[in-house]
Amino acid sequence: MLILAIYAVALFAGLFVFNFLFNFHYNMHVLLSTFIADITVTLVVWGFGILFGNSSVYDPYWSVVPIIILLCWIIIKGVSFSIIDILFLAAIIVWAVRLTLNWATRWKGLHHQDWRYIMLKKKFPRLWFFINLAGINLMPTAIVFIALTPVYFGIGSEGQISSLTVIGFAICVSAVLIQSIADRQMDLFRKNKSNKNQYIDKGLWRYSRHPNYFGEVSFWWGIWLMQMGVIPQIWLTVIGPIVMTFLFMFISIPMMEKHILASRPAYKGYKKQVSMLIPWFRIKQ
Repeated sequence: MLILAIYAVALFAGLFVFNFLFNFHYNMHVLLSTFIADITVTLVVWGFGILFGNSSVYDPYWSVVPIIILLCWIIIKGVSFSIIDILFLAAIIVWAVRLTLNWATRWKGLHHQDWRYIMLKKKFPRLWFFINLAGINLMPTAIVFIALTPVYFGIGSEGQISSLTVIGFAICVSAVLIQSIADRQMDLFRKNKSNKNQYIDKGLWRYSRHPNYFGEVSFWWGIWLMQMGVIPQIWLTVIGPIVMTFLFMFISIPMMEKHILASRPAYKGYKKQVSMLIPWFRIKQ
């Protein structure tokens, strides 16, 4: 309830800023107005994180705010809900609901904070203020917004549904399914006390070291393909899935694997055998 209240206050602030920029004062482009409002919401959530001494207050932001942004775009563009619009909406809702529920079932309260935030604060105490603001809050907000822009151009467009749009939607649904299966397999692995201080090497995790991240990256490539099937001339939106891919490949995964290796030296052998992101055949040693 506390997190819900925080996000309600933050979203109210964001809607106020958006309305000011888009309607009353500057008549700013909807994309820029939305982005500034998105940053405003992030800053409010970040402020509450400081107030409660817990940066994990931001954690559900990744999947909660995109739905609000999408609904705003639908209203502003006067979307008539064609098949294309419904596919975009369905993809984002399924992705967001799964990811938000995944966070909610794991949320232990304000006494719990992501281990990565604790590690960064201890390792870089003098830079923590900047890391917390820019790295933990603003950067993910910007990346998700960029990855979401194909949806803005795709909904309400006059383009006809194409095979590429259907393929993109199928990738999105498959990506969410992969994430769900990977998370379920990890949950079952962790519940088994005999697996303590071990690493999972079964199911999807036997063919990818991070199948959950693969699902997340694949989802945004699917969104981009859906847009390309409708309005291919705006192909520069490909920067969204590219940046998302780089985030996981060069920041999230290396940080996670360094943490695992610190307590599980045998993971080094698994790392040599199994693909980092894309599920693939194991390399025999």
